[in-house]
Amino acid sequence: MSQSNEKKPGNRRQFIKTAALGSAVVGSAMVVPTLPLNSTGGTARAATDGPHKMAFIQWMPHTVPNAWSKGIEEVLGPQQGVEYQLLDGQNKVEVQVSLMETLINDGAKVIFLQPIDSVALAPSIASAKRRGISVITLNIDATEEHAAHVEMNHFFGAMDIAKTMGEKMGGAGEVAILNAPPGIIIRDQRTNGFIEGMAKHHPDIKIVADVNAEWSRKKAQDVLNTILASNPNLTGVYGVNDSMALGAVDVAKQKGVLDKMTIFGNDGEKDALESIENGELTGTQYTDVYQQGRFAASAATVLATGGVSARDFQSQGQLLMPYVIATADNVGDIQTAQRW
Repeated sequence: MSQSNEKKPGNRRQFIKTAALGSAVVGSAMVVPTLPLNSTGGTARAATDGPHKMAFIQWMPHTVPNAWSKGIEEVLGPQQGVEYQLLDGQNKVEVQVSLMETLINDGAKVIFLQPIDSVALAPSIASAKRRGISVITLNIDATEEHAAHVEMNHFFGAMDIAKTMGEKMGGAGEVAILNAPPGIIIRDQRTNGFIEGMAKHHPDIKIVADVNAEWSRKKAQDVLNTILASNPNLTGVYGVNDSMALGAVDVAKQKGVLDKMTIFGNDGEKDALESIENGELTGTQYTDVYQQGRFAASAATVLATGGVSARDFQSQGQLLMPYVIATADNVGDIQTAQRW
């Protein structure tokens, strides 16, 4: 499905209806990894003796990876001979690297990974691939090619956020970006998409600040207070994730200026959707994160039970989940079972 089709309102409504039933919905065509054929015409296979060990190394405990893990467990739970565990990266690159090494040496078949640093985890991914272990990244890609990557479309989603946010601002005003730390691919995608979207759709809106708030609600509060001291005419805030956007809501409420602010987040977590319904947060990019986990687990099951070795991959699979720019106009369409 093309990006232009992904954005049509009818397709978004169909996504909401279908996802509510737990069906798999693809917002953009999946690029399937290319595998070579062996001499008998079949796909090259790895040994599949013993249990299929799989693990998800999350960044740190948070609503997003928790929802991914729940989706993964829903698919892997009924499978016979699959052992799954959720591991905490503790927000430290060195911990994720150590966990990768342990799983590789322990004979894992599939590793789900939310890399803290897209570059720093590349050697570990390469090491897993040499051992025939499939790595599937979630939402944050890595510079080293691997079995598959599952994400929402961060760049075009951020462009749509900018378009909708600018409309809510009347096409004029000043905006601050509460950003993530450098070194993460989705940081650049969500930032560049937003900047390009504003330039394209609302050139009279000026981005006056772009500051790292470390994905944190508390840090975002501190950062925004500092930004407001230097930019008293600020009327818009874009949080690269929902936690930072909700931190901006906290500050706007405390200062009594919420009615003058347009605040958008990104991810679509439950607290953000409730804030929209309460008339606080203006909007966010939403995707069904449970479905991301289910898709990743489905791919993992096929690879592991089919005995496919990561050494056989010639290209990385890519799956883009559909998204909705959720505002007060449509947030009620997102069902309770879809909220994470």
